[in-house]
Amino acid sequence: MWVTNCRNYSGKSSNVRKRFGSIEHPLFLLVLSNSEIATVTGISGAGSFEQYIQYTPAADAEIVSNGKLKTIGVMSDAPSGAATPAVLTRAGLNLSQCAHFLINSGLQIVPGVPYYDLRAKHGYDIRVRPGVPDAPEIRDASRRLAGCCDCDLAVIGETIPGGTTTALCVLRALGYNANVSSSFAANPTALKEKVVREAMYGASISPGSLRDDPMRAVKLFGDPMMPCVVGLTEGFLNSGKEVLLAGGTQMGAVAAILKELNLSDDVVLATTKYVFDDASARFIELVEALEIDAFSAYPDFSKSSISALQKYEQGEVKEGVGAGGAMTLACISGYDQDAYRQEVEAVIKQL
Repeated sequence: MWVTNCRNYSGKSSNVRKRFGSIEHPLFLLVLSNSEIATVTGISGAGSFEQYIQYTPAADAEIVSNGKLKTIGVMSDAPSGAATPAVLTRAGLNLSQCAHFLINSGLQIVPGVPYYDLRAKHGYDIRVRPGVPDAPEIRDASRRLAGCCDCDLAVIGETIPGGTTTALCVLRALGYNANVSSSFAANPTALKEKVVREAMYGASISPGSLRDDPMRAVKLFGDPMMPCVVGLTEGFLNSGKEVLLAGGTQMGAVAAILKELNLSDDVVLATTKYVFDDASARFIELVEALEIDAFSAYPDFSKSSISALQKYEQGEVKEGVGAGGAMTLACISGYDQDAYRQEVEAVIKQL
């Protein structure tokens, strides 16, 4: 099985196909956001050129929806040439035939494909002002939106450059001594920690002091993706739907928020083996602290002839755009590792 259960606290089946085998109407939701933190030099490897980093979510959205760029014209591949995880997500959705839904939660640049607009502001620089002043409004709007969606499993992914740094700051504010991953092979942990220290000092907040007020942590130190996913999850759970958070340490931070809101018991994480194997991310430690079920997908791109995919095996990119969740959907639908990898290659060739 190429999607494995890495941690199981619920006691439910560890076989992903058995766990979700009764699902008939899954829905993949992709939250698109921007944060000013992405413009800190050296903090994000999202986007082929640093000056175009903020175009990444819009480009990802076009690739997921169309399999090609439509209006953006700027590829969201990494500077190293590693393929954007949007192609991984597109492949998983192609195979599973899962419907997808794009949500604009604070974009600065919008894609040329249909999306639902929460009319949220983009995320601000957490070092100088609250990152998401409208976090409560985003959460409420997203909760209502989830109540209108027809599905029995909600798979929620995200694309927001710089999001691992805001995730780290929120985790620290909630008292988690965790780390986060990076789209770079060499995680710029010192730079991220510096941003976190400056943000918390500027807000006069000490680590762990906001454990009982997680939404204030989001408002001060988060990004607009977070309250959107929190609200969506809350809405789906209230409607009796299952929720799969598709992502690595950023979704781990969302799961931490949900835990402090007493909403995490029925939530599952699905990411890639590249995140689980990243020693600098310490993702396993976070999952264990959250006591949440987690799955890991491994497409084994070492067998691919495309160098842009082989770079994943070298530690580039690792995850993003809900790729781990999209792989899980493909696996649930009966596709093996080879079939999935071939579909990814086909998506890249069509770009």
